[in-house]
Amino acid sequence: MPLAVIDTNVVVSGVLSSSPGSPTVRIVDAMLSGRLRFALSETLLIEYRRVLSRPTIVERHGLTGAEVDHFLEGLVVNALMRDPSVTDHGGAPATDLPAAVHGDEHVIALMAAVPEAVLVSGDIRLRESLASRYQVASPAEFADGLK
Repeated sequence: MPLAVIDTNVVVSGVLSSSPGSPTVRIVDAMLSGRLRFALSETLLIEYRRVLSRPTIVERHGLTGAEVDHFLEGLVVNALMRDPSVTDHGGAPATDLPAAVHGDEHVIALMAAVPEAVLVSGDIRLRESLASRYQVASPAEFADGLK
């Protein structure tokens, strides 16, 4: 199983999905169980928490703040933690980044820190923008490789 960087939209979708066989649920389950090698930065972890704590998202998943923290702790235990600089874009100046990736510089910095990783994202524009620099996969494509 390759090393992965799991975008926030995949984690949130996995938490919200009621279908145990959905690709995002399978990915999140693999992250929690340690069956998936994935890289995580503090910035990406903060984003996971921020999005999972949005009132509209909380309304859908029904988790308390403590339950969200417990879930995130479960991810951290199995993650390969990296502390990339958000100014490190794999050698590309920030001005050279496609417009579709602005706001995702922390994801690009993490990918630059672990260039062998596959970016798993449901964001088609982000995947298309980064496909020439990094390995990318949709949640469905990536989940097909999970055992």
